[in-house]
Parts: sequence; C-alpha cells; structure tokens
Amino acid sequence: MDTTAAYRQAYARLGQLTPIAADCGKLCGKRCCQGGDGDGMILFPGEQPMGSLTVTDTDIGGVPVRFAVCPGRCRRDQRPLSCRIFPFAPYLDGDGTVTVIADPRAEPVCPLVSEAALPMIDPRFPRAVKDVFTRLLAVEGMRPMLAAYSAMLDEYKRDLLRFT
Repeated sequence: MDTTAAYRQAYARLGQLTPIAADCGKLCGKRCCQGGDGDGMILFPGEQPMGSLTVTDTDIGGVPVRFAVCPGRCRRDQRPLSCRIFPFAPYLDGDGTVTVIADPRAEPVCPLVSEAALPMIDPRFPRAVKDVFTRLLAVEGMRPMLAAYSAMLDEYKRDLLRFT
C-alpha cells in the first residue's frame, strides 16, 4: 500500500469528526495544545510531519518511532494522526485486532476520558479511529509499532495504578 495515500485516506476518513459535537478545548482551556519543548505526539510509521513540527527520533520498546514536538499552535489540517485521534489511542489486542481505548496518558489532561464524559462521545469517532488503524495495519512497520505502543500503554496504566 502506498503510505502517502494511506495517510491521506486516514485523514479523510476522520475528516471533521471530533470526539464530541462541540469544541472540546473550551472544556479544558485547550490543554492538549499547550505545546512545550517536550510536548508532542508520536508519528505513526510512514507518517510525514506537516507544518512547523520539530521531529526527533526515539523508540517505543525498541521499535524506532519519530516524535513530533508541538509548538502549541497549528493548522488543524496539518495535525499528526496522534493529535487527530486524541484522547483516544489505537490498541493492538493479543489476537492482532485493533481496538480503540481512552489513552491513559490523557487522564491528567483531558476531561473527555472520564466516566462522566462517556455519554458525550460521538460514537462515530472511535469507530472511525478503529477503521483508520485497521486499514493502516497494511503500512510497513505499523503492526510491530502498534504492538510496542500497546505494551507502552499497558505499562503506563500499571505505573499509574501504583501511584493511586
């Protein structure tokens, strides 16, 4: 699958869908967009940064990934996929199936991951995220990256539980 076309399709599939039918930034003062020198999002395999992002190389569980540092302001149509799906995350189950979970790293930042917010979530949004990542599994390197990403999210949840 042509990677550029795959991401174009992913961005188009998500289109103007958002987690809720309102500007969620008004609920929290746009906390997820308050970029700093260490704030940013993972770029998925083959995803090309757009706009004024600074990209660094890192890894997740030994799998190389690129990390896009956010200046705190961007054009919506130039956001990386991680930004477009926040506060949700793709998760690769043990059987290799993509599911969508509330990103546990979003809990201190985003009010949409609370139990009280669940009825506000537009069900089309997580369905679109699942569809996007199910299709993106065809992109080279996506499956091992999502496996490492899912393990990282599991570890984060375990660490979070230790402190509560």
